[in-house]
Amino acid sequence: MNITKEESAFTKRVLNRDKHSANTDIVTYIETINSIARRKTTDYLKKHQVNYQQWRILKSIFLELATTPAKVSAATFTDSGTISRQLELLEAKGLVSREHSKQDRRVVNLKLSSKGERIADDGIKFTEKLVDCIRNEIGDKKTKEFHEALMGALRCSSFSTEKRYKIF
Repeated sequence: MNITKEESAFTKRVLNRDKHSANTDIVTYIETINSIARRKTTDYLKKHQVNYQQWRILKSIFLELATTPAKVSAATFTDSGTISRQLELLEAKGLVSREHSKQDRRVVNLKLSSKGERIADDGIKFTEKLVDCIRNEIGDKKTKEFHEALMGALRCSSFSTEKRYKIF
């Protein structure tokens, strides 16, 4: 599913507005980029018969950001009930397996099958093409600066547990 004409027109309106508020624009730009990237990635993942949420779970395990359902929940900012249901679906598709920890039987570790690894990796490669589009638009130096700026935003945002700055 590509973005619709209406969504494309919205993006153009956002970029060409006469009234600008730097703070509001930043949030709007991030939301719009996320929506476009999510839509394009969702469309791409259809060939693997996984949805975007399922791919994010596979990706978090593949990148070793999460190895348990609770950590996947945190890594994807998704409630535990939804993660549990998505893991059941991924297990049924043969993409993920759950194994109890030998050290602590209460802990469930997640492991990708080779097919799950291939899907996670393929989706990552696709999203890298989206970043290449940004790089082609703004150049290598600004892409690196953009990456660093996003990392800084994550470190100081009100959503971070570090809470360097009191926002609210």
